[in-house]
Amino acid sequence: MKRLLIAVVVALSCAACKTAPTKEQVEASKAVAAANDAKAQIAKQAAANYAADATLVPFEKMDAKLNPVGEAQLDLLLPKLKTAKSVLIRGHCYRRDIGNAKAASQTRAANVREYLVNAGVLSSRITLRYDTERPVHGVRLVVSD
Repeated sequence: MKRLLIAVVVALSCAACKTAPTKEQVEASKAVAAANDAKAQIAKQAAANYAADATLVPFEKMDAKLNPVGEAQLDLLLPKLKTAKSVLIRGHCYRRDIGNAKAASQTRAANVREYLVNAGVLSSRITLRYDTERPVHGVRLVVSD
């Protein structure tokens, strides 16, 4: 009986014990939290861009690469783009801001096209254009239903 009582006391005291997380577990938890915060910021910025002008995906002035905010904004447009009869992608880069604005605007449009094709939009429905006359740095999508 005494042994049974000791076993029960030991079992209850061990059940109440919690081990402290390891340094690796704490660091992994912080990394996951930081990644979630970054995703939330990207989604927030994409939603703001979408609300301001859903068809304009902004680019940095000196960059032709599609950034995560632009990708998130395109993801918001995907349902409409997948069912559209045609999609005109017009790359914009203001010629007074950039030396080779034509190449930059064409590259922006091509990068958006590649992203959309990889996301399931039919390439046969996509047309590319460029514009270097307007003071805009981005890609405008014109959708025909």
